[in-house]
Amino acid sequence: MADEQPRILADVVSYEDMLDALRSRVTELQINGERFDEFVGLPRGYLSKLVGARPMRRLGMTSFGPVLAGLGLRLLVIEDLAGTDRLKSRLKPRNPSFVRTMPAAGGIAFTGRQMALIRRKGGRARMARLTREQRRQLGRKAAAARWKKGAS
Repeated sequence: MADEQPRILADVVSYEDMLDALRSRVTELQINGERFDEFVGLPRGYLSKLVGARPMRRLGMTSFGPVLAGLGLRLLVIEDLAGTDRLKSRLKPRNPSFVRTMPAAGGIAFTGRQMALIRRKGGRARMARLTREQRRQLGRKAAAARWKKGAS
């Protein structure tokens, strides 16, 4: 039984295909939506909002895992060879000298100097989008805050 291959239930290439696969799984298992919602920890009636005939909600970061696990499903990503060939024939590879490597697991650690640079760039980008009057109002607000800070 350990070397038994998993059953392929659907070939999904779009969000709609995924919803169809989830609907057919719900039908196959004859799932009561409200009991399912309680079982996986979703709000009452949420499954029908996700996979109903006219979905009112979309599967997102919070609901995706519980719905798949609750339906006894896993998502495998496989390479589409024809799509890969099409991509490689139309796009030239990126210049490796511009590739930034990210540290492995554990996230990214920025120094104080790097964070200051990032904040400065963000501030400049924000100011560039504002009108002259909006910048003026922000300047007055900042000046008032500085005067207030010095008074206490």
